[in-house]
Amino acid sequence: MRWFTFLCILFCISLFQSTLMSWINLGSAVPDLYFPLVVFYSFLTDMKRNTLANWLTGMSKDLFSEGSFGINSVLFVAIGFFIWSFREMLFRGHLVTQILITFIFSLIYNVVYTIHLAIFFHSLYLSSTLWMIFCCSFYTALFVPVLFWIFDKFQPTQKLFLFKDH
Repeated sequence: MRWFTFLCILFCISLFQSTLMSWINLGSAVPDLYFPLVVFYSFLTDMKRNTLANWLTGMSKDLFSEGSFGINSVLFVAIGFFIWSFREMLFRGHLVTQILITFIFSLIYNVVYTIHLAIFFHSLYLSSTLWMIFCCSFYTALFVPVLFWIFDKFQPTQKLFLFKDH
């Protein structure tokens, strides 16, 4: 069973995301290291394991970030399910596909999260917010090659979520 490895990866991302992010910021652009994990597992697992992995990733982000508790879990599961549902149409092994999917769905996630913040907290400066969403999504997508290489080393796709059904 590879859940222990998944939880270790998630712990390392949470630790890095909550403590050492100031080392890799570019101005005010901050990459979301959780999001490539959502894309990685959406590409490679079945629906049940994808949902559980994305929910745990969202809960981890909810626990280690400020904001509404539970919103990341809901959005990560929804986006993970959407990626999972059309993954057969994509050449998932190609680096450009992984970067583009991460960028596009990071944009979608950030826009929906920003709309949530605007509705509940009545704070949104449209032009600066849209530019920051683009920068952060682009910066997150740039981390995909390194993160996917690391994830693949610890969770090889041939043995991903190995279960013995008894």
